[in-house]
Amino acid sequence: MSEQAAQNQAPGPGVVTTDDVGLYTIANTVVLDSRFTMAYAAGINDGNAAYFDDLKPGGLQIHPGICFSLQWASRFRPDQKPNLRAAPYGVHASTDLLIHRPFRAGEAITTQGRIMQKRRIRPGVFNVERYRMTSSDGELVAELYYNGIIRGATLDGPDAVIADEPTWPVFGRASGEPLWRMEIPIPLHAGQQYTECARIYNPIHTEPSVAKAACLPGIILHGSATKAMSLTAVVNRCFDGDATRITRLCGQLRGMVLMDSAIAVEALAEEVVDGEKRILFRTLNAEGDAAIRNGVVCGRA
Repeated sequence: MSEQAAQNQAPGPGVVTTDDVGLYTIANTVVLDSRFTMAYAAGINDGNAAYFDDLKPGGLQIHPGICFSLQWASRFRPDQKPNLRAAPYGVHASTDLLIHRPFRAGEAITTQGRIMQKRRIRPGVFNVERYRMTSSDGELVAELYYNGIIRGATLDGPDAVIADEPTWPVFGRASGEPLWRMEIPIPLHAGQQYTECARIYNPIHTEPSVAKAACLPGIILHGSATKAMSLTAVVNRCFDGDATRITRLCGQLRGMVLMDSAIAVEALAEEVVDGEKRILFRTLNAEGDAAIRNGVVCGRA
């Protein structure tokens, strides 16, 4: 029996192909109408009036976290069968969102992803997907690097890398103690609320029976919701509540956030480099474990 055949018969995620590196997901177009953009802000309990007052000159602001909804709706590749064996071993590792200009109320945004990397790391196989979001005239509005790990998997060949990821900002110094701390309640219905408002459905976030079958302690909050709520805290504390100044959001997902609990966003460093304000933060769950580690928000100073 060949080594690959033996691996395919062994328990676990098995061998992962690199044949799909370079392939694209569907191109999905979404209109950023008032109903959707208001609902997204409501889904993370963001009370900033800028997301809800469509009578304001210039129209509604749009929370940058809406990129996660746009990515979710365009992640499919209908011409490829999903790897059902590897899927249960996949975890969301990190994201890097680059915003080239603020989203505008009422515009149509087309999002399409591409698999940029599959490579071996100690825990398994690391995947990098890049989603580009463009306006109707072809202007690149935002890019989202969405990274995951298939734990315990191996590749069917050498690492496949089309392009490197952008380098994350490096801070000169981080504080031993938080510069500030903001606690955010996570109510019992937070998973269902975010699911419907953000249009991101995965039953481990809404149905206890499914979460139990997945060996989770209970339904857990979407990682994208934790990131969006953390961004809200930084926007309100460091950018005068003006999300149009935000140009980047990075972070590594780590611990789980359960319903009927709370998270705490802590700023560890703040600096201004070449007219750009940068905030290093972490987000802790109710147990004090890091839900987001190495979080970074950048924006116009």
